[in-house]
Amino acid sequence: MAAEFTFAEARRAVIVTLERAADTLRRLPMPRNGMPAPERSSWPTTLKDSGDACDCTLSHPPRIPPGPRAISELDRVLPWLGTLDDADRRLVWARATGLSWPRLARAFGISVGRVRYRWNDAIDRVVAAAVRDMMVTGTGAALNRRSCQTDRLAR
Repeated sequence: MAAEFTFAEARRAVIVTLERAADTLRRLPMPRNGMPAPERSSWPTTLKDSGDACDCTLSHPPRIPPGPRAISELDRVLPWLGTLDDADRRLVWARATGLSWPRLARAFGISVGRVRYRWNDAIDRVVAAAVRDMMVTGTGAALNRRSCQTDRLAR
């Protein structure tokens, strides 16, 4: 028996899934040669104070790599963004990573209301792609699939 989703529930599920995918991508290990230029400098690091010598405190928490389920979900979600043009794809992904509306408006050079309008339109197209994906993979497979976090997309 298939569960019936309203459009609003499907939309919220897609938004949450995109946010989890952005988090998964952020937590993936970065290759050594993929480090930013200042990190690849050949000069030795200098100690600014005596606390740096023992390296007892971490400036940032350790990155916990995502599990196989989260990576599989990321692989399933990224093709949804292929239905969007480049600007809308960047907008949807930037919002999924947690950027605020005013910051997005400054980055895109348009008003906050216009950013929200474009984002809503792009999310509706992503929901349509996600529904097509669910129909192609089968509703039974989609209902039995568990998410990488504690909440479920479909019951």
